[in-house]
This record gives sequence, C-alpha cells and structure tokens, in this order.
Amino acid sequence: MEARSFLILNQFLIKIALIFGSSDRILSTLMLKLQLFTGWWAEKEDMYRVDVISSKKCTTNLPASLLPFAHQESWTCCHLDEILRGEVKDISHLYLDALLLKSHNPNLLFEHVRNILPDDCLFAFRIRTAENIKTELKEKYPQPFFYTYYPIHFLGRRVLPKLKGFRKISRLLNVPVDISKAEIMGRLLYAGFTIVTILENKHETTILTTKNLVKVPSKVSPTPSEGFLFKTQRIGQGARKIDVYKFRSMHPYAEYVQEYLHQLNGLDEDGKFKNDFRVSTGGRVLRRYWIDEIPMLYNVLRGDLKLIGVRPLSEHYLSLYPEQARQIRMKHRPGLLPPFYADLPKTFEAIVQSELDYLEAYEREPFRTDLRYALRILKNILIYKARSK
Repeated sequence: MEARSFLILNQFLIKIALIFGSSDRILSTLMLKLQLFTGWWAEKEDMYRVDVISSKKCTTNLPASLLPFAHQESWTCCHLDEILRGEVKDISHLYLDALLLKSHNPNLLFEHVRNILPDDCLFAFRIRTAENIKTELKEKYPQPFFYTYYPIHFLGRRVLPKLKGFRKISRLLNVPVDISKAEIMGRLLYAGFTIVTILENKHETTILTTKNLVKVPSKVSPTPSEGFLFKTQRIGQGARKIDVYKFRSMHPYAEYVQEYLHQLNGLDEDGKFKNDFRVSTGGRVLRRYWIDEIPMLYNVLRGDLKLIGVRPLSEHYLSLYPEQARQIRMKHRPGLLPPFYADLPKTFEAIVQSELDYLEAYEREPFRTDLRYALRILKNILIYKARSK
C-alpha cells in the first residue's frame, strides 16, 4: 500500500475525530495507532518486496543446492513478470529468481511455466512456506508471547484471506497470505508437474520439479475449493465417482499430494499415511472427533452412502487394494461408519480383510449385519474411546 493511501487514511481519521468532537488526546491516540500500523505494514512490505530481475543465465543467483541436478550454465534465471508476459523463450532449466508468494497466483505461473519448459528440463523456485514462517516466529519471540501472537497471525494470514468476504479485502490491502508446504506441492501437481525433490531449511523451501508428461489434472478437473466446506471425489458403488462433502481437515490441494506422500512415507499400521503433513493442526482435532465427516450425512440422505459400510476411497488409495478386494468393494454402496471401528485392525492387510469379512456377512444378512456392526462400533467409540487420526 502506497504512502499516499496512508496519508488519505490519516486525513480521514482527522475529519472523523473533528466531526464527533473528539478530544486532542483521542485524536493523538488515533494518529499514533495509524503511524504504528503504517510502520508495521511498511516492514511487512519490505519483507515481501520482490525486486524485478531480468532473465539471464544464472551466474551468482543460483542456489548451490541445485548444482548437483544440472550445470550452472544450463539454468536460466528470470522474474515472475517476465514469464507471465511471455518474454522467456529458448530456455533449458528454469529458476525463478525471487521468492514466490501466494499473491502471485501460483496456478497461473505454473501454467505459463509448463508451456515454455522443455519436456526433459527442470523448474525450481524458492518459497517461504507457512511452516518456515512459524519456525521463524518461534525463534524470534519468547514462548509466552509467541503462543499469544501466533493465533492472531494465523487468523489474519491463513484463515480470513480464504473466506469469501475477506478475500477481496485482503487483496485490496495487499495482506501477505501464508501458504503451506502441502498446498504449494498440491498446486504444482495439479498443474501437471512432478516433484523431483524438496530442499528445506528454517527460513525457506526450494522445490525442484519437472513436467509430468502423463497427467495434468488441471486440464480435466475444476480448480479445488479452498473453503472450510468442500467436496472431494471418491469411488462409489459400481466404480462410479461421487462427490463427498466434508469439513476441511487438510490444506487446500492436499488431495493431489496423496500419491507422492505414499511413495515417500508409505502407510502406518492403521492404514493411514505416515507423517501426513497434509493434515492441518486444527484438522487433527476435527478428525479425532469425526467433526470433519458431519457433512457426509448429506451424502447418506442423497443415497451415495449408507450409514454402515466400507469407507468411500479415493482412486489412488483404492488402487492399493488387491484386485479381488477392489472388485468386491465396488459391488456395494460405501458407508459413513466403517467396519474398521468394529474390528480395530492394526495393519493395512487386516483392514482389507476386515472389510471383506463385513461385505461377505452383509451379502448373506444385510440388516442383521449392519445392526451387529453398528453396536460394536458404538461400543468401541463410547466405551473403549476409539478415535480417528
């Protein structure tokens, strides 16, 4: 925000104070608060200011961490604006010579980069993720102050900018918006890139990618919602794709990171992904008490799901099942409360067998099976405190 805008706001506050007959003391307080806010904002703008740098062969600007992947002379350094204006041509490997911000519209940038990047070349950029910023704040402030300040920071730079009414206000005021590691990864994968490696330190993250020549989700799927209530695709009865509604427990675009996460970390003993950084801190609370699944009751009323049954799975997660289990699963309507909470299996193989046992019993006696499983599920949840992760 320019200094002239603050001058106008300054004059406006003076007029308001005079109209309502405010005392000199009140007026002075207002002016002081405005000056403090102006100074704070200027500091933030300095932090996020991006210098315009012309595209050129990288000589000194290229991080040393990228040299093992390609010779320095083969990298082209350029600025975001040059890419968006179509001024970057005849390149090999591409390095964005400035920190990427969410306000830069990453989706649009990635689309342009994909159009100019040769098939066998690399694209790299640096970003200060929400996790980087949180780490910096922890180091900068004493612990009591950090735990007081961070919820305000989180609300102002991660929650409000995503709400429909506040989104436009945030853009008009150029409020810096934090973006999580999971979200920027998801946006890359959605745009048709493959992540080669991620290089992290306390202050920033460097992501190295290449074009995915097989799959470009942005060409066939609508732009994912960033709102608290969202819908996600699952495989239903007869292999039909259904839209399942949930409260957000993961970062936006996290669904596109699932395959990468599985290849990186695999599954833990209860069939969940190990070290799942896609789940937000608040999302873990929602999941523990199944709050995130409340909107799925709408799917039950609509007939996509039934109350008791195997969980509706994503296409990728379903592909992890043995072929026979997939075929049996797709004969039946998925459910809201799965047999997992009746049997509490401890391994992925045991989870698959638990579901097959339920489906086999359901085919013989549908009503009795669902009633029996419902009672066992309630007992494990209410008495033995079984919880989601």
